[in-house]
Order: sequence, then structure tokens, then C-alpha cells
Amino acid sequence: MLKTYSLTKDTLLVSSESNIKNSSIVYVYGDEREYSESFEHKYDLEIGNILTFDDQVAYDTMIDRNDEKSLLVSFLFPEVHEGGHLHNLMTSIVFLVFKNKLIIFTKQKLKFIPELLSNMVLRDVNNFIEEVLLKIIQKDFHVMLNHLRGVKEKIDDLDSEISTSGSLRPTFGDLLTLQKYMIALSTTYGANHKALDFIKKHFTTINDIDFTTKKIIGGIYNTSDTMDRIILGYSQYLDDLEDMINNMISYQLNMIMKTLTEISIVLTIPTIIFGFWGINVDDPFEKSSYGVFAVLIISVILSLICWLWLRRKKYW
Repeated sequence: MLKTYSLTKDTLLVSSESNIKNSSIVYVYGDEREYSESFEHKYDLEIGNILTFDDQVAYDTMIDRNDEKSLLVSFLFPEVHEGGHLHNLMTSIVFLVFKNKLIIFTKQKLKFIPELLSNMVLRDVNNFIEEVLLKIIQKDFHVMLNHLRGVKEKIDDLDSEISTSGSLRPTFGDLLTLQKYMIALSTTYGANHKALDFIKKHFTTINDIDFTTKKIIGGIYNTSDTMDRIILGYSQYLDDLEDMINNMISYQLNMIMKTLTEISIVLTIPTIIFGFWGINVDDPFEKSSYGVFAVLIISVILSLICWLWLRRKKYW
């Protein structure tokens, strides 16, 4: 699918796909091989391959036949699904940055991109490409930061589940999902930081960076640093939760083994008593018609005394 936008005065407006050559911004998502292949042949790129990256970013400076410089840069965006595998937890956003044109590629439609581009008011129409690119990246980082902050609610739910749940099996599943989420996010943020460094370093190949643009880039770096600190804290907390769950399991197993041992000891008492009465010697109650009941009562009483003593005894 294609979505095209044209600059009208100081505003980006949705334009017809038939006017794609004159469009200022083009957003390509889904299966549009014909359009992407035209750039792959022209600039010797592998856009389709870059879109499959889930643990690294791509960035490069390109020069066409007219010695016009342009940039290729990709960012990772987390697309975490419940029960998802690590290889499909992230998707790539690829930017082709030209002097007067910006082309964006994604495998699936990312809603925040067309929502941001529609009717976007620009500050500097002379350098609108870099402004649009930075605003998309800024929005991308803000969306990721909101996703990351949403993890706190999941961690709180997991903490409550540990406190109230008797079974730890679902808790393990939730913990594993969150840990995979942390892996995806940490990989995404680390790779995106490199792509951001590349943009900051090479923006001068297209236009000079003014003060406001530097301020936007600085804000993106601050957001990136904030995400790094948050994810470090969350990851440490999840590690502590895992240790706590392991300790709880060990404690439960110890209690089970203690109970089984107590039962074995208690059952040994009537076995010994009945064994004595089975010996061919004179025993109490041997000739009584109620001897069996007497022995049974004695066994129960001694077993209860032993059980109560074992329950009150502390082993550590």
C-alpha cells in the first residue's frame, strides 16, 4: 500500500497516489515490491532485506548519477505480541532521505506514521525533509517510551499474581513474556541509538542543522537515555522477581518434603506396634475380646502425639 503527501504552503496534505513522483513524502507498507525495487536497482540497495532486520539497523550515504547525496537509515520498532517469539518481536522502519523527498518503508502499517503526517504543520519549509524525518523519529521514540512505561503495569500485575496466586505456572509464563519483551526493547534501543548517531553526523550532507533541529535531536537523545535507564531498572526488577519465584518454589518443595517425611514417621509407629502384637509371645490385651480396638486406639494416640510433636519442632 502507498500513502503520499504533498507540501502545500507550510502543511503536508494527503495527495493522490497517481501523483507519486511529485509527492514530497511517500509511505510504503505491505507488499509494494515494484516501487521498492526501482530504488533497489537505482541505488544498489536491498530494502526488502533491511525490512526483515530484527536485531540491527542499516545506515549509509548514497550518491546518484548527478552527485546528489542522500541517506538511507533504518530504525527498529517493537511489535510485541503475546506469546511471540524473539524473531518477530520487532519490525524495521526504513527511510530514504533525499533533498526534497522522503520515502518511508515498513512491512506492516504503523498507525502513528500516517496519523502524524496527515496535516502536519511545518516550521521551516526550506528544510522540511529533515523536520519531517526528525518528527517521525521523535514520535517513534515517544511511542516506544509509552510502550516501555506500559511494562510497569504488567510488572505490577505479575507482582500481585505472585502474592495471591497459589500456582506458579501462569506466573512463569508471564515472567517469560516480560523477559522477552525486555530483550526486544533493549535490542531496539541500542540499535536505534547508532542510527540516531548516524543521522546527527550526516545531516550536513543534505542541509545544515539549525538550532531548533539540534534541539529536537537533543530531545530524542534524552528520550533514548530515559528509556535506557528505565529498561535497566525493569530488567533488574524482573531478575529479582525470578529469584524470588525460585526461592518460593524451593520453599514449597521443602515444605512438601517435610510433610511427606512427617507422614512416613507417623505411619511407622502403628507399623511397629502392630508388629509387636504379631510376635508369638505374651502381649497385653492378647486374650481380651477388645484387644484389637485397644491396640488400634493406642496406635492412634501415639501417632497423634508424634504428629503434634513433629509439627511443633523447628528444623531451622
